[in-house]
Amino acid sequence: MAGMKLPAKKKKPEAHANHERWIISYADLLTLLLATFVVLYASSTRNKFKQEEITKAFIEAFHGSPPAVIVSHPSGSRGVLQHQVSPIPKRVESPSSADAKIPQKMARQLARDIQTLQQLQLKLDALFQPMIEKNQVAISNAPLTLTIKLDASVLFDSGDATLKPEAVTLLSQVGAGLTKLPAGYRITVQGYTDNKPIATAQFPSNWSLSVERAVAVVQLFVGNGVGGTILAAEGFGEFSPIASNDTAAGRALNRRVVVVIHAPDPASSAPVQDQPQG
Repeated sequence: MAGMKLPAKKKKPEAHANHERWIISYADLLTLLLATFVVLYASSTRNKFKQEEITKAFIEAFHGSPPAVIVSHPSGSRGVLQHQVSPIPKRVESPSSADAKIPQKMARQLARDIQTLQQLQLKLDALFQPMIEKNQVAISNAPLTLTIKLDASVLFDSGDATLKPEAVTLLSQVGAGLTKLPAGYRITVQGYTDNKPIATAQFPSNWSLSVERAVAVVQLFVGNGVGGTILAAEGFGEFSPIASNDTAAGRALNRRVVVVIHAPDPASSAPVQDQPQG
């Protein structure tokens, strides 16, 4: 067997080179570029309807219902059953380009009103600080209202609607600040009593006592330069308690005068669209 030659091994055929693999990388690159441009376009496009919904929700939180000018109504056919709402309501774009500016205008007005009330609250907090510490006065600020709650004992003697001299001095300073409010603001003075009956020649009921106390404060504000057209007096008698009338402390809390300062409704400055002629 010596000297025999082994058969030579056959060479494996070389694999065919794939010159089209670059297409896969190129397709991946195009996909990434497309996704990038879609994201950039989506982030740069303003959604007018979303902005209107945000503004409508803001107004609803302050006033309970949205202004009609920014409410979008469904359009188109309601389908075969006319009494049912269409499953896909469509929005109707306003033909006026001015409507697109309404949400921004309302937002600016809201910001100004909120800032005005906050500045007024700071001044009132400083003015009433001793009484606030004694829980005789409470000041609260909602987005478009500023509420000042005063114990009746700070302003009036028991069963009387004549302001005490010290109350006149104090409320005169409040009235001076109210004269600086911008146009469109309203001021409501509300009187409340406890449930102890009263029947005098001057005040036949708690209704009349609560109203007369509110009127006394309103008249003092007018005397200090606050316009009568923005003032209102309301009397609630014993029928809106904030505490139990079963205790002396609760009755003291219920005997109160509340001054509510209302900022103007931002929707009131929105233009009203002309109604189509029938």
